[in-house]
Amino acid sequence: MEPRVMDLVAGVIDQIERAIPTKGRPPMQTCTVLETLQFFLREGVQWRELRAAPHRASGSTLRRRLVEWSTTAVLRRVHAVLIRMVRSAPEAATQAWDIVVDSCSVRAKRGGALTGPNPTDRGKPGTKYHVVVSTDGLPLAALPSAANVHDTRLFPDLLRLAMVVCARIARLYADAGYDSADNRWLCLREGIQPIIRKIGQPHGSGLGQVRCIVEHANAWLLNNKRLDRRHDRKGAIVDALLTAACIFVVAARLVEF
Repeated sequence: MEPRVMDLVAGVIDQIERAIPTKGRPPMQTCTVLETLQFFLREGVQWRELRAAPHRASGSTLRRRLVEWSTTAVLRRVHAVLIRMVRSAPEAATQAWDIVVDSCSVRAKRGGALTGPNPTDRGKPGTKYHVVVSTDGLPLAALPSAANVHDTRLFPDLLRLAMVVCARIARLYADAGYDSADNRWLCLREGIQPIIRKIGQPHGSGLGQVRCIVEHANAWLLNNKRLDRRHDRKGAIVDALLTAACIFVVAARLVEF
């Protein structure tokens, strides 16, 4: 299954990069870089441990390609293309989506960009991953921030990214961390029904049965050791790794069908 996943993602990247002019030597095959990226994400090895081999890129090559893909927004575009491919059927393409928003925090011992004192980890440096998924478990967007950034500040960006890949959004589910008049107004302005638990509202509304989906998505992302403990100091690299993890989840879903 994994070779098919790599071929699918590499094909989309190659189609996008054909419109981007390059100079100098031809780059390494995209499929080889993606295989190295998947290994790097899963195993959490150090950059220096990645040595060039017939079917593996070196750490410097992988880092350079990640920076290029982040600068040109290639990974974001690939993610959007794959999401649309999931619902490419005529009836599914116009169907409204229900989405769920949540976040999780990880420790960042080496500090760097997008780190801050984690209020849930005794103030130790950490990074927060903000994720929006569909109710069938597809990660639609993910953004990193400092661990002390309130969830409501990333809500507009998450909603905007979800609207890019979804034809129409019917309902948005979130916990009390996203409860604000601005967030509710933003949803209503876009024709989305906000189902957000109000601060102080007692449990038992049944919202947790829907929100468990995003908890599973967070577990899939943190199953990658490179994301479970943050080691990279550059925010662009963390963002690229987080988006790549979402891409692999969506591509695996496509290959299953």
